[in-house]
Order: sequence, then structure tokens, then C-alpha cells
Amino acid sequence: MKEKDIEQDERDLSQHAGKQVSEASDSSITMGKKAIVSKILGSSRVQNALRELAVKEGLSQSEAHSRARRSLQSLVAVQKPLFTTLFDRVLAPMHTNAWTVDVDQESLRRLEVLSRDNMLVFLPTHRSYADPFILTQLISSSALPRNYILGGDNIGFWPMGSVVRRSGAILIRRSFGDDRVYKLMIKEYLAYLARSGGNLEWYMEGGRSRTGKLRPPMYGLLRYLGQALSVESRKSVILVPVAITYDQLHEIWGMAAEEAGNAKKAKEGLPWLANYARMQSKWIGTAYVRFGELMSLTEAMHPDSKNPSTIEKVAIEVFQRINKVTPVTGPALATLALLAVRNRALTLPEITHLVSPLLDYARRRALPTEVVDELDNHSGIEDALSSLAKADVLDCYKGGLEPIYNIRAGSHNIAAYYRNSAIHWFINRAILEVTLLHTSHINNGDENIFDQGWDDAHALRDVLKFEFFFSEKNKFKEEMREEALILDADFFAKVQRAEERRNMLYQAPFLMAHRVLMPFMEAYVIVAELMASKGGGTISDESLFIAECLSVGRQWVLQYKIRSPESLSQELFKNALKLAKNRDLLEQRLGLHEDRLALKDYLHSVVAALANVESLDLERCANSQEGGVNE
Repeated sequence: MKEKDIEQDERDLSQHAGKQVSEASDSSITMGKKAIVSKILGSSRVQNALRELAVKEGLSQSEAHSRARRSLQSLVAVQKPLFTTLFDRVLAPMHTNAWTVDVDQESLRRLEVLSRDNMLVFLPTHRSYADPFILTQLISSSALPRNYILGGDNIGFWPMGSVVRRSGAILIRRSFGDDRVYKLMIKEYLAYLARSGGNLEWYMEGGRSRTGKLRPPMYGLLRYLGQALSVESRKSVILVPVAITYDQLHEIWGMAAEEAGNAKKAKEGLPWLANYARMQSKWIGTAYVRFGELMSLTEAMHPDSKNPSTIEKVAIEVFQRINKVTPVTGPALATLALLAVRNRALTLPEITHLVSPLLDYARRRALPTEVVDELDNHSGIEDALSSLAKADVLDCYKGGLEPIYNIRAGSHNIAAYYRNSAIHWFINRAILEVTLLHTSHINNGDENIFDQGWDDAHALRDVLKFEFFFSEKNKFKEEMREEALILDADFFAKVQRAEERRNMLYQAPFLMAHRVLMPFMEAYVIVAELMASKGGGTISDESLFIAECLSVGRQWVLQYKIRSPESLSQELFKNALKLAKNRDLLEQRLGLHEDRLALKDYLHSVVAALANVESLDLERCANSQEGGVNE
């Protein structure tokens, strides 16, 4: 289905909004589990593939067939009324009582229309165990058919597994290595679902985010779906980006402890479920569900398309569309303000002074700020701060002349999680600020100033490419031009003069680079320093290396060599190692040590630039005529 057809269907919404959509285009999707397994295995294509695989793997035909049947029996999900009722009325409240759900109803109505003639694949962000329960509740309250949910078999314990498998959950092994029979059955089951026309739901990040921002996508299942479409599809397939954002999360405390290496992940089971249900019984705010711009996978992957996409490009585009509809929340802006002042407490007017220009900036860029409109006044910000204080993220001292707020000791990773849900909106602005400082030494009138500036911006973009989902280079350049004009309408005239580069930053209503980039760059510095300390030796055990990064990082935080305690993050260290692997810095080769040193030196230069932005921010705030924050 082409994008223009999607738009046409949306225009026809008023004609169809009240109509119910069918459960599927093929009644075979309502068959029992045994019948589905037999139907898939009875396909001549599957039988031929199993025969070929048996020869390659050295298996007998009967063993290959037996393994295929066992694999399918563990994968195939059904939807039985008794169990969907248990899912909706027992399991769902245990997971979702902590929030009031705020959903984009207009987009939900559009999806009802599109589902009549298309297979929808919902691709939500993954922040909480509650995500699929929240989305299922919304879909059940609409005219959409129930999704088949692709998930991990870590929730396959009794009775959870028994209920969810009969409610449409497809539980896939967390790791299946080189089990080619299992991989084949996943592909064939997805092909069956594509042929049957049932809607799917899959969490592409592969696990709950530990940092609050999108994790790099897992391409495997999306690739299998693309392959399935090439052999079995009666409907066009539409990808539905879904942003699920929470004011707060109870479970973030456990994730933060795991991420910092202070605790092991709790094993899912009955005791875990009981504890989770108790935790979720306390209301802590709103869960926001927003649907991004739709994408036709059929069109994107069609070989005759003008620009056929790879699965990787499709996944990144989906995540960019998710980011575009992810709302800016009150806790995100409050923690963004407080994390930058390094353990200092701020008054309510001081926090308001920091947050107000961010709101102005967000509205100028038409960012989704509808959920934080109340932050325009003291009472709105005070409500956001009070909720964070009740959750032990902030301390509020009221024994003096007026209340003051600061990040509670040991809660920096929690605060960073909430901040990170919105920082993708400010990354380009941060890169612009660093670039201006990096080029401050270039003489006035130097014709190479623009080339140097673009080189600096692209270099930093490349370092951050495993953290954030940047547009392609030409589009990124356009976005940076827009950021420059927001900073100063005369940017491209003023940037020719060195003193004006600094002056534009000094006169800006806010500075952002040190607030959003410092934790990432300091985490990368830890990795780069330890890599360089290995000389030209191979880093073969990445888990051991990350454990070493955590240990050294703790020392450096205590010594104040690292400003940001939230830099101690296994997820950030893993992404830094992805960058190192991308630059061929892990395995022994000629010139390896020199290249490691070069990366280390570059990262230190970025940290120094961020510190300079911070110093400039301190200076401008101290000299503010409006009673601004003396950070």
C-alpha cells in the first residue's frame, strides 16, 4: 500500500469511523493451535525447506520435522475468550493501575479504518512490563481486532504463560543462536500470520529501556517479517510507530540498580509477579500513548519501489517517527533543569527560570508539549516537583525561607531516565553549541568557517549515532540550519566573526549542550580511557570490560573526575563499544593503539567544550538582570 493510499484512507475516516472491522481476512487465524501447526507443516514450501535444512544440519528427516513441530508448538498463539478475559480483567489491572492513560483518540479512529484492508504492525516503545497491557486495553476499547503480541519467553512461567499464550502472545526464546530449524519456524509462523491478516505488536528495542530513551532496534524479527511478506501476504502491511511515555515508573528503581551494576535482574516468576502487582497498586501519574506517522512496509520493501529500503533503514525511520510524537513531560523538564546544577538545590523561581525558555523553544519548534502547558506557571512546576519528591527522586527542604529542590543522593540515574525521555528534542541544539565553541579559535572572515563547522557537527553526530536516531546527512544539515536560525536570526552573518560565535551563545535564552550530552560523553570517555590502557591488545570479553568500566567509573565519580553519576550505565558502555567496533578498535591490528588514543583525545576535547558551555552558562546566569539562576 502506497503512502498516498494511507492518506486517502485517512480522508475517508468520516465515512467509516462507526464501522466494526473483522477479526481477520482469513478464518484460518481462528483455528486451534494443533490445526495451525499442522497447516504450517503441511505446506509444500515448508516441507521442502525442512528437507534441505536436514541435509545441511546432518539431521534425519524425522528429527527435523519433530524439531519443527516442537518449535511451532512453543510459538503458536491463539485467542480464546476465557483467557483474553483473564488477560484484560486480571493481569492488566495488576500491571496498569499505576497510571491514568491519555491516548490520541483521533489516530486510533484512523487505525480502525486502515485495519479493514491492511495488516497493521504496531511497533511501540518499551519502557515497562505494562506496555502491552496498556496497548491491549486501548485496542480492546476500539473497533480494532486484538493484536498478536511478539514477546519473550521470560514471561512464560505459570500461570502467566498459560494465559498470555491463549490471549494472542507469541513467546519467542530470548536466545536461539544457530538453531536454524527454530528460525525457519519463526519465519513460517510470521508468514502464516501475514497470510491470515491478523495485526501484530512487537517491541523492537528487544527489552525495556534502561536509560529512558530509545534503545537501538533489534532487526531480526522485522527482517523475518519482511521475508514473510515476500512469500505470503494477502494484505498490505502498515507499520504503526507507537510512543508510550510515562510520567513516572515504579519499576525504574530496579532497572537503575541493574544498570549501574548494583543488582541482578529479578527473575520473572510468581513471587516477582506478586511484588510487581503490589508496586503497581500506587497511582503515580499518566501514561501517554501517541501514534506516529504510518509507514507502508509493503511499499518500502517492494523491489520496484523508486527507493527500496533495507530493514535497517525501515527500523530507524520508525524510531524517528516515534521520537517525533513522544511528548515532553513535566518530570522530563524538571529533571533536565536539576541534573545540570551538580548537587545544588534550586528554588521554585530558579527552576521556573530554567524551564520557561525550554517551553518557548519547544513551542517554536511545534514539539508535542500539550501535556506540559501547565508548566507555564509556578503551580504547574511545583506539582511536577512534588510528584518527583514523593517518589524519592528529589529532596525538598522546607525549613528555610522558601522550599528548595535537588536530586536526592543515589537517585541521579532515576532522574536521568526521566530527563532522557525528552532529550532527543535537544540533541541538534547541543551539537550546534559545541560546534560554535569548537570553532571559536578560527579567525574572522576565514572562508573555511562553514566547512569547519559542518565537519565538527558531523564528527559529533557520528560519535553519537548509536545513541540517537539522526536524519540522513542532507536532512541533518537542513535541521542544523533551522537550529542556527532559532538560536539567532542573523546566525549566518554573525558566525563569520569569532567574538559573535561566543556572543550568540551568551545571549541565548538557554544553553543545552552540557545538560544533555555530558553524561553520554563521560561514559564514552571511560570506555575510551580503558581501551587506550590496553595498548594494542584485543578486547575479547565485552562483559568483563563493561564490568571494569563500572568499577573505574565509580572511582572517578568519587574523585569528581566524572561529573555525572548517571554516566555509570551498562547501556551507555555497550553503545560506546558499538562505536569502537564500528571504528575497528576492538581487535588487534597495526595502528590500533594510536587510533584508540585519537578517539580518547577527541572525546576529551568534546567534554572540555561541554565544560566551557557550562562555564558560559554560569557566567550568563550570574549576570542575568532578571534574577536568573546563579548556577
